Amino acid sequence: MKNKLKFIILLLFLYGIQACSTQKDRFLNREYHSINTKFNVLFNGQEALDIGIAILESQSQDNFLQTLPVELITLDGEDVNATASIPSFIRAEEKAVKAIQKHSINIKGVQKNRQIDKAYLLLGKSRYYDRRFLPALEAFNYLLSLYSDADVFYEGKLWREKTNLRLGNDELVIANLKPLANNIPKRNKLYPEVNATLAQAFLNVKQKDSALKYIKKAAFSEKQKNIKARYAFIEAQIFEELGQKDSAQIIFNSIVQLKRKAPRLYWMHAKLNSLRINLELKGENPEKELYKLSSAYENKRFTHLIYRQYARYFINSGLDSIAKKYYNKSNSSPGIDRQTLRQNYRDLADAAFLKGRYVETGAYLDSLLSQFPSETKHKKVVSRERDGLQDIVVYENKIKYTDSILSLSKMLPQEQLAYFQKAIDQKRAKELEKISLEKKSLFNVLGGSNGKRLYFYNENLVLLGKQEFASTYGNRPNIDDWNRIETLRGSVSLNNNTDQVLENKPIVKENAQAYVNLIPTDLETLDSLRKERNRAFLEVGILYKEKFKNNLLSSKRLKELLVNKPNDTQELNAWYHLYKMDLIDNPSNALVYKDQILKQYPNSRFARIIKDPENFKLRPNETPTTRYESLYSIYQEQKYEEVLTLGDDLLVIFSGTPMASKVALLMANASGRLDGVEVWKEKLKSIIKEYPSSEVAVQAKTFLFTLENNEKIEEQKVFANYKLIFPTLKNYPENLATLTSIVTSTLAEASISYKNLSFEIYNRDYLFLVVNGLTQKPNVVFELPKKTPAPVSTAISNKFVVLSSVYKEIQLLKSWNSAVKQTLYEK
Repeated sequence: MKNKLKFIILLLFLYGIQACSTQKDRFLNREYHSINTKFNVLFNGQEALDIGIAILESQSQDNFLQTLPVELITLDGEDVNATASIPSFIRAEEKAVKAIQKHSINIKGVQKNRQIDKAYLLLGKSRYYDRRFLPALEAFNYLLSLYSDADVFYEGKLWREKTNLRLGNDELVIANLKPLANNIPKRNKLYPEVNATLAQAFLNVKQKDSALKYIKKAAFSEKQKNIKARYAFIEAQIFEELGQKDSAQIIFNSIVQLKRKAPRLYWMHAKLNSLRINLELKGENPEKELYKLSSAYENKRFTHLIYRQYARYFINSGLDSIAKKYYNKSNSSPGIDRQTLRQNYRDLADAAFLKGRYVETGAYLDSLLSQFPSETKHKKVVSRERDGLQDIVVYENKIKYTDSILSLSKMLPQEQLAYFQKAIDQKRAKELEKISLEKKSLFNVLGGSNGKRLYFYNENLVLLGKQEFASTYGNRPNIDDWNRIETLRGSVSLNNNTDQVLENKPIVKENAQAYVNLIPTDLETLDSLRKERNRAFLEVGILYKEKFKNNLLSSKRLKELLVNKPNDTQELNAWYHLYKMDLIDNPSNALVYKDQILKQYPNSRFARIIKDPENFKLRPNETPTTRYESLYSIYQEQKYEEVLTLGDDLLVIFSGTPMASKVALLMANASGRLDGVEVWKEKLKSIIKEYPSSEVAVQAKTFLFTLENNEKIEEQKVFANYKLIFPTLKNYPENLATLTSIVTSTLAEASISYKNLSFEIYNRDYLFLVVNGLTQKPNVVFELPKKTPAPVSTAISNKFVVLSSVYKEIQLLKSWNSAVKQTLYEK
């Protein structure tokens, strides 16, 4: 009996070995590998894929403010062009590859393991969700080449087109899926997904009518409630985009009527959209319904959406302050998603901008920028908007800062003490109020039955202790030996009781007298603050007028400048821009400003424009850019004085625009070419001060650094490069041809080789005829014809030879005469 049992076991063992082979087409082989593939490898792979999809569905955040995509395959903040961050998809792929490699029975080109086509399907899906679309497409194409059963074939074809959709092949998807969508039986489980995918392709190519047709079919036939609600929501959104709001509301209401059968997120968005459309079509006030929604416990997760709807209603009603309150409540809701937070900040920024509150707009855009996790296209757009407000924010903050200090400096000492004491009391009261709102019952238990709590569990006592510390010691850094002056030296300033300055931030005790002691009292500092404030008034006033076309704010700032004792230049600028604004709005006031300019500044460029406005207008088909390019071409021709003359007029025409700073830089460079490096430096410093936040200021700083750190190039005989220079007056251009002829003929007779001749401006009176590319000092005598003009003979008699490096210094320092005395060149 035992021998028979051993024989049977041995026989089964031998059959098992034979069944492991993938090279034989036997029943036992096929069944063994098929069962092993299905219930071992593919089962685990499908489980990993399902886990990955579940993570994706739970962590993804849809943007309901735009038309939803049929399928979402990225987590919030992920780059769609990068691979996914969910490891389950990699594990599913590994299982699919294992099934294909170890259990494929390919006999004479025919696959005998019926589970292998499902393995390829799993392989393609895992790569698809991992966002490696080209490898996924390869897997699906191979699957379609197999002799699969109908269900697997249709599914593979669907997923191939979904992959093509992600690769941007929308027209190909439409061509391939349209016949399938029209012929696949409605009972087929793939029918809704095929129609939804085709609808997405039509949406991508902006054919919304066709997309609507197929998304309707998908929503009607889908059995899963969550997917059905998504398809229906997309259908309603398409209706609304097509302007059919009545139809959109019907679909939104159908989702609402599903009640708890639909996912609560879709239900909430559908309900809020239905209320919004009711308001738009019938004017029905949504406040009552919104209050009911916010009061329901099951909607606590969606209070951010309800508050946002409140805010949108109030902002459209013109109640900005109430709207802002609800936006803030929405932003502070614990369950808010990033998309809603972004849109809230966008709405607040847009509303503030329309009201002319540009500093507030900048703050909201800063908050919006922080909500983008990476350098996306949307972040770049917002960043450009914020950069456009940078100058306004800088100048307005400067006005606020200087004005507050100057206002405090005008107060009597007792008024200053009362002001700061009131501010400190209000600050501490707010801190105590906040603590009282945040008290927790746990501390009552720890504190005992009499209500008295230990010091470290009593928030009020802790806060009072912090306030007392700030009053006694000030805002000291959190470091060892914080109460020793030696430790703090080199990191911060001390406090109001000593004149010793350490470095960065001063330590100030939180009491009224300490703050009073920080107010500057010396006249020089106060005068500097007044000048800084006046410059900010002027610059921000011009920006409001030219860049933002806000004449109201511009007029306000310029008039504030005029009552604060501006200098002559600032006064003239303010009068001119007020005159330009009032020409249309208030002609009588414009005449007053015009008379003041012509009477007090008759020779100014503004007076010239007022007297002859036609010459300062852009010609037909001329833009500021082309006008600047014309000026730049004159600069390249070394007509520096003409650049200064024309540029002076362009500064007025381009006043308040970015082009003004570019013209100023070109004029500074022209002045440097004519008058030397010291004048150049002063002009560059003036530009940096005049346009501190512009790109031109950055260029000016670079030029200035180069000029201030320019080192003299020492003479190197091995690489000597000389220039022969003939100085001549600019007033005799008719003699330049004669001078050039004499120089070229003489050099040719002496067989002296050179690179070329050039005329280069030296200053406002002289220009140089320069012989470039001499490798040695020329030893040549210039014989002049008897009737040589005096300017030509003078130029030849004053000729000199100099190294190229020294010539650069002569041009920069305008040191021609002093260079002669130092025998840097030879006559």
